[in-house]
Amino acid sequence: MNSYLDLVKEYAKKHKNKNRMSLFVILLAVALVATIFGMADMEMQTQQRSMKKQYGNWHINIRDISGEQAELLALRPQAALSGYVGVTGGLAGYLLDGKAANIMGAGEQMAGEIGIRLTEGRYPQNAGEAVLTASMAQTLGIEAGDKIEIKKPDGGIIPLTITALAEDTAAILKTDQAGIVMTIQGFYDTIPPEDYTERFYIQFKPFTNIQEEKGKIEQAFGISQEQIQDNVYLLAAMGQSGDSYFLAMYGTAVILFLFVLIAAVLMISSSFQTSVSERIRFFGMLRCLGASRKQIKRFVIKEGLTYCKKAIPAGAAVGILVIWGLSGLLRGLSPEYFADMPVFGFSIPGILAGAAVGIASCLLASLSPAKKAAAVSPLTAVSGNAGKSTVMNNTRMFSGRKIDSTLGIYHALENRKNLVLMVASFAFSILMFMSFSGLIDFMNHAIRPLRPWSPDISLISADNSCSIDIGVYEKLQAMPETDKVYGRMFDYEVPYVRTNGGEQEKACLISYEQYQFGWARDSLVDGSIEAVMNEPGKLLVISRGDSPWQVGETLSLYPDGNGRTAEIAGILGSCPFESEDGEQIVICSEETFRSITGKNAYTILDVRLKKGNGEKAAVQLRDEALKLGLNFSDSRKDKEETQAIKFSFSVFVYGFLAVILLISVLHIINNINMSVAGRMNQCGVMRAIGMEGKQLLHMVRAEAVVYALFGAAAGILMGLPAHRFVYEQLVTSRWGTAWRVPYGQLMVIVGVTVVTTLLAVRRPARKIKEMDIVETIHAL
Repeated sequence: MNSYLDLVKEYAKKHKNKNRMSLFVILLAVALVATIFGMADMEMQTQQRSMKKQYGNWHINIRDISGEQAELLALRPQAALSGYVGVTGGLAGYLLDGKAANIMGAGEQMAGEIGIRLTEGRYPQNAGEAVLTASMAQTLGIEAGDKIEIKKPDGGIIPLTITALAEDTAAILKTDQAGIVMTIQGFYDTIPPEDYTERFYIQFKPFTNIQEEKGKIEQAFGISQEQIQDNVYLLAAMGQSGDSYFLAMYGTAVILFLFVLIAAVLMISSSFQTSVSERIRFFGMLRCLGASRKQIKRFVIKEGLTYCKKAIPAGAAVGILVIWGLSGLLRGLSPEYFADMPVFGFSIPGILAGAAVGIASCLLASLSPAKKAAAVSPLTAVSGNAGKSTVMNNTRMFSGRKIDSTLGIYHALENRKNLVLMVASFAFSILMFMSFSGLIDFMNHAIRPLRPWSPDISLISADNSCSIDIGVYEKLQAMPETDKVYGRMFDYEVPYVRTNGGEQEKACLISYEQYQFGWARDSLVDGSIEAVMNEPGKLLVISRGDSPWQVGETLSLYPDGNGRTAEIAGILGSCPFESEDGEQIVICSEETFRSITGKNAYTILDVRLKKGNGEKAAVQLRDEALKLGLNFSDSRKDKEETQAIKFSFSVFVYGFLAVILLISVLHIINNINMSVAGRMNQCGVMRAIGMEGKQLLHMVRAEAVVYALFGAAAGILMGLPAHRFVYEQLVTSRWGTAWRVPYGQLMVIVGVTVVTTLLAVRRPARKIKEMDIVETIHAL
């Protein structure tokens, strides 16, 4: 050996089993960070792909600018692609065979970036050529190469040749419109300016700070914020949104990741503290041989960094394997949307974060044990009393207990620093789980189209009145292809006055039937759903910040000028509908709706289809809507796109929780093993003086239970406020749903902690029973 630091390598060779425990802890910490950061990176990439498919691959668009400004914007070094897009909208009065036509003009490259994907044919090159959406082409029997005529609002005709068919967008299918795309010049030559809106779209180059660039554009061109529209969801997925809600989300994400980093440091610190505590005599002997305090510190830090050389690559490899598995799972669940996701991709941010945290954690975790090792007295080491005094102080607290349990509790409490680190590592496992479990509630609120009430097909009154006869409802119910049919009656701008005083306001009165009342139970904040279902004159209202509702409060409603009284029986935190012009959403049973309004027909019928019958049923329902003069809406593509987001986000959230649970279980097992390993000689002495194997098990279990109980208590005290913070930042601030204690999540994580602790003691207790007593006594 050329240096005393070479002892690190020699010591590692002689104590491989003990070193494996420390290596395993560092591996777990690195794997935890690499997996969670890698999964976050994977989820952001996945969401960016989904948002590009749903909303287009553009970043901002600007209205009301001159041609000269547009040319200058296109020349900016940060602009990768730009161009004008003109749109008539489906309500401008243009018709194709009686169907509303939504006409768009765009250059070929820009059309592709905003979501126009051709299924056959070529993009138009000249005026008089156009692309038609595939579903409308199928409905009207049109193929590429056919000629069509668009009827203008003034009765004129626009002749067009269809050069290609394009995939339907979710918006086009929901409104049952004919989507038509022309060249931008052909669009200008055909559509008068008063019939369309025009925006200048910009796609920025990678690594552009989009919000900063927006500010520069506003300042340089005198453009107001109101003229610029963001591709909100794409920018949010990129982490570049300027929206206050998304900024709050980013802040919440930073806090969650800080919890992960702290947990990693605590895991390694606890391991190092235990490792140094059991080698106090070894460090004392080094002091006797002439090692200075500074050299002892360097020895411990070098030992920690040596562990990193092996544990960091292994932990990063584990993180990569987990991410590969999740990527393969996403591709298997939804190949249509995630076919371009690389199964064997690497998350550079995840690997770098894991490595950085591993090295930083080892350095930070080594400092306190290094000071402790350096403070060992050489005289104490030589005298044979390298450890702390074995005299038990304050023994009154142990009176009346069995000696085995008493010793276990004493072992847990005697070293306060070790106790704090062990309890903190347990508590932070619970804190991480509770914090990340708040994302489940966010997911369930944010992905609304996948709620039970989300229809596949809707038939809607042409003038949004109560004009769909109940016979139509019964006919749809009788169709073999339908799974559920549920209708709603709407009465808009119903004047009402609260009987406890106040000015007259307006309400949107909506009827529910049994299915919809059942689905509303999850959003109930106060009151009773059953009372509204079964008792006439009872209402459900949506919680409001200003002038909150009270259960039992009565409203006087005037739908036709005549007052009718009804009582609020329940308050919902949210509902699937959005009111306009300050209208309050009020929900009631069909019987109550008829008694208040006198109307007895539906405004909308929603249909859920059985699996495997989609296309056939959609054609039948479209024909039925056309015959009855109803609007037809197909939400299946919208649901499919949302399902893809649901899959990826579910894998992301539940993957996080599964990783946290797994790491927590392994960490608890390793902590118990290391704690017992540090007392093996003491346990051998106890066996030598007559302690039985069963008593040793009780002793080890008592020590582990102390850690688990204190850790669970601290974890709950920290985890509940953390869960509430995440919930209120992500859910309450957006949807108004009040936070509730998450008993289910608490039971899961506390149950896993306690059960794992009780099971983890069996292996070390068995090792103690199998010890050679003679060898143990000779080692003292």
